Amino acid sequence: MQTHKDCVRVCRVLAAQLAEVQARFEKSSGELIATLDRLDGAVVTGEGKEDAGRLRNLVDDILFSQAQEHDLIRQMMEVVAQALALLPDDIDVEGLAALYISEAQHRVHRQTLMAPSETGDAG
Repeated sequence: MQTHKDCVRVCRVLAAQLAEVQARFEKSSGELIATLDRLDGAVVTGEGKEDAGRLRNLVDDILFSQAQEHDLIRQMMEVVAQALALLPDDIDVEGLAALYISEAQHRVHRQTLMAPSETGDAG
């Protein structure tokens, strides 16, 4: 059986993972909207007609970048859902880290555990 402190640590890491997901989603969405606005402006002013290949490459780059970011967001959300299903007794901080796929997830985990908690105990 886990201690209250173990559960608190897992919850802190899960909260940090969700905060990272939210930040990534907002940044990704904002960048996509801004890029599509620039692309729309280029097409409206006629620049798109002059260099359709350049615009096609730009769209391909945007789609690839968005697909990668959305996959990472999906992975992070999936781990949070898995961990919540395992709480309180079937997951601990080390077990949580074993569910991660990406370095971004491990980075959030490490940073959260290194930061002092609100109660004053580190990690």
